[in-house]
Amino acid sequence: MIKGIPVFMYHKVSPNRVEGKVEKLRVTPEKFDRQMSYLFNHGYKTVTVEELINFCEGRLPLTERKIILSFDDGYRDNFLYAFPILQKYNFTAIVFLVSGCIGSVSEWDEGGAEPLLNWEEIKEMGRGGMEFGSHGHSHRLLPSLSGEEMRQEIEQSKSILEKKLGKAVKFFSYPWGKFDERVKDIVGSCGYRASFSTLPGKNGRGEDPFALKRILIRGYDSRLYFLLNLKLGRSRI
Repeated sequence: MIKGIPVFMYHKVSPNRVEGKVEKLRVTPEKFDRQMSYLFNHGYKTVTVEELINFCEGRLPLTERKIILSFDDGYRDNFLYAFPILQKYNFTAIVFLVSGCIGSVSEWDEGGAEPLLNWEEIKEMGRGGMEFGSHGHSHRLLPSLSGEEMRQEIEQSKSILEKKLGKAVKFFSYPWGKFDERVKDIVGSCGYRASFSTLPGKNGRGEDPFALKRILIRGYDSRLYFLLNLKLGRSRI
């Protein structure tokens, strides 16, 4: 078994599928509940990103059955469906928000734009123990931008989220999972402590805090793939 802490990456948790389109980023509430039930019944505890960083930097011992649950984009269905299930099992998660699209729709979605969280819903989730991070200001592909454009996209998001949430926003998730050394440097210089990629695997000692790994949980994954993701940090041997 790979030593380290897994970070599961979700997007949509909803029963509403786009007609004629198989969506790997949408997990049904029933399947999400079964997955959370498995974690709960097998003694898993959710930890904060701060605890993950402390573990990677050697300031926190590794104990078994620790996990982080993360959600990219901030879909409204996270509030409607995922949040009640998380509360049911006393789990927390971090949701990465697109600051310029709060209360709007996901124009970047290939399957059609979908509603995003509004500030009232975000604040209610926060009162329920959820964390929030940045997913950029407008979900742009960061490596394709100039340095000035990139800094504005990253810095503006942090400023807006901190003002509305009333607390520091220290963690970032790369839109589309795309980044390079230039992107990492600017994210760090804008005051974030760590950022998440879509590179698969668990996070162990000495992990690069600006390229933290995550495990994509896909809507069509079988129970076996879910277990392989959990145990090995990947769904295929």
